[in-house]
Amino acid sequence: MPRKPSAKRYALALYQLAQEMGQVDRWQADLQTIDEALQEREFIVFLQMPKVNLSQKIDVIREVLPALDPLVYNLLALLVSRGMADTLTHVREEYGKLLDNTYGRERAYVVSAVPLEAVHQQRLTKFLSELIDKEIELTATVDPNIIAGFVARVGDRLIDGSTRTKLQDLKKSLAGAA
Repeated sequence: MPRKPSAKRYALALYQLAQEMGQVDRWQADLQTIDEALQEREFIVFLQMPKVNLSQKIDVIREVLPALDPLVYNLLALLVSRGMADTLTHVREEYGKLLDNTYGRERAYVVSAVPLEAVHQQRLTKFLSELIDKEIELTATVDPNIIAGFVARVGDRLIDGSTRTKLQDLKKSLAGAA
């Protein structure tokens, strides 16, 4: 059985079309809109029903998402026709990576023990931006299990400044000395 094309390939093709048409930001917004619609369980289940014919699915998509750019709409229709509507989330993520790369941005995901105040988020964003020499889009979450400090993931880099990890390292060090 042949492999289905990856989300990366769909995203790249869509991104190249968007660049040609000067619509990269608009299409990112359209992909986000579709992704949000697909979060509704009933909608995605409907699109994946084999007994519902494609034209009915397309009519429902037009009704639910009337403001989509026609080419983005065509991508969704293509994915639905191939039974791959659930792939769109990955296409959106890959498209976002291409867009970030074009704008010289990098996504940073930070987990802290307590919610970060705005001033701390700004400092952390500035620190990470200087570290990798790119603009940073910061997403912060909270996990009290790290005790204190933070863990940041930027691209393939991991910066672990958590107290939990420091305690684990100390434990290993003491166990090794004994």
